[in-house]
Amino acid sequence: MAIKSFFAGSADQSIANGATDHGIDMGGLSNGQYTRLGADYSTTLDSGLELAGVMTIHSRDCMGDRTANCGVTNYNNVVISGGFGSIGIGEQFGVGATMLSRLTASAPTAEPDGAIIGHFYTADESANYGAGNETAYASNVMKLTYFSNSYSGFSVGVGYTPNTVGEQDDAQATTITNGVAASFSDMLSVMGKYSTEFDGVGIDLTYGMLSGNSGQVAAVNYNDLDETVYSVAVSYGGLTVDYRKNEAGNSGTAKNGNAGNNEGSSYCGTYRFDKVGLGACNVDTSMTDTNNLDNNSKTRTYSADYSLGGGITVGAVYFTVEQSANNTIMTDLDGIMTMMSIGF
Repeated sequence: MAIKSFFAGSADQSIANGATDHGIDMGGLSNGQYTRLGADYSTTLDSGLELAGVMTIHSRDCMGDRTANCGVTNYNNVVISGGFGSIGIGEQFGVGATMLSRLTASAPTAEPDGAIIGHFYTADESANYGAGNETAYASNVMKLTYFSNSYSGFSVGVGYTPNTVGEQDDAQATTITNGVAASFSDMLSVMGKYSTEFDGVGIDLTYGMLSGNSGQVAAVNYNDLDETVYSVAVSYGGLTVDYRKNEAGNSGTAKNGNAGNNEGSSYCGTYRFDKVGLGACNVDTSMTDTNNLDNNSKTRTYSADYSLGGGITVGAVYFTVEQSANNTIMTDLDGIMTMMSIGF
C-alpha cells in the first residue's frame, strides 16, 4: 500500500499571537504530512490462530528534511487473533483510535485531525489551550493491545504503553510545555464499547479511562494521568453524526498548582453518497493555566471530496480557528485548503 497527498491552501489571519499588525500571510503548496509505503501480511497457524501484521517498508518524514520520522507514519506490528479476541504488539495506534468514534479524522480531507490546515496559519504557542483528543492519540510508540470479540454488541479494549516518548531503549526524558508534562510512563487505557442497530439506525457508545505516571521534573512533582473519554455515534444510510469528549483534569500539571480543567470535545457530521463526501466538524478545547486563567480554542471545518477512481480523490475544506487566552483573542483566522490524494 502507498499513500501520497498534495495540498494547496491560504488563510486570512486577522490576529496572530494577539496582534493585528503581524505581517503573516501564509499560503502555498504542501506535499503532505508524510509518504508511506507499507505491506500487510497474514497467515493461519497450524493451531488455528490467525496471525496478521503491518510493516512499513519506507516512509518520508513530516516535511522532507529527514530530521524525524513523524512517529505516527510508521507501523510495524503483529496481531494474533482467535476465540479469545486479538492481541497486538509493536508500533501501532492505541485502543482509543480504534474504539472511539472520531469523525474529526474521517471527514473529507481528514481535517481537522489531519493537521494539514496548520501549515497555512500561525497558532499561538504562549499558552496551553487544552487537548482536542485523548492523551497519546495517534501515537504509534511501542505498545501492547488487547481487543475482545464482540458479544451481543459489547466489546472491550485494553492498551499498555511503557512510555509515551518512544520505545523502551529510547531517551525518555519528560519535557514540560506551558506548565504541563508532555509524556507519561506505564500508560494504561481501558475502554468498553456497545454497538447495535435497529430499523437501519446504527448506534455506537464508547467509554474509557486512561492512567499513567508523570513523575518529577526539575524537583517539581507533576500529577499523574487520570483521564476519561467517551463518544456517541449515530448512523443512518450515508449519514453519520458523532460527539466525543476527553476530560484530563489536572493530569500532567504541577501538584498543588492552579492549572487543570484540560478538556476537549467535538461534534461532527458526515454524509456520503456515490463518489461524493460532505462533512462538518467543530472542536472545542479549554484549559486553566498556572495563573488560574481560562484559555480556550475553537476549530471549525466544512469539507467535501470526490473520488475520481483509481485511488485518486480530490477535496476541499474551509476552516476557521480562534484561540482566546484570559478573554484576549490570540489567534483568529479563516482559510481554505484543497487536496489531491493518491493511494494504491
